Amino acid sequence: MSKLYLSFVQKSFKYLFLLFLVFELESSEKIDIKELLPKIEIASNFEDRKKGLMYIPSISDEFGMFFIWEYKKKQCMWMKDTFIPLSVAYIADNGEIIGIHDMVPFSKKSVCSKIPVKYALEVNKNWFKKQNIKTGDVIDIKGIIKSDY
Repeated sequence: MSKLYLSFVQKSFKYLFLLFLVFELESSEKIDIKELLPKIEIASNFEDRKKGLMYIPSISDEFGMFFIWEYKKKQCMWMKDTFIPLSVAYIADNGEIIGIHDMVPFSKKSVCSKIPVKYALEVNKNWFKKQNIKTGDVIDIKGIIKSDY
């Protein structure tokens, strides 16, 4: 075989591999969070966000609290007067999970988003791990946001 032909075949395989990789990335579907969490409570006003899950003794693995702020900024949460170990995911406008943090009951330490966001989702600690949901995954938040209006 000629060197020119081998070079062509090698380059073709590289481009083909990149093409498959791009299609795989583009074809990933958004996670239907309402299917995984049929019981979502929305906290979209100051009082609801301030109270959060304080004073509640436990929540089921089918429950989550979705926080909506009026505008994007670095959001922070804490666990004052919260009995339940929780995990919080900070979420971008497109539904991408920016960060997931485990939080300790009764801690007054603020856990903040790394970048400005408008959304967060609180669930039982390790719920995201059990669902194999991680930073960079995209969840479908449109249905949740629409149900708040």
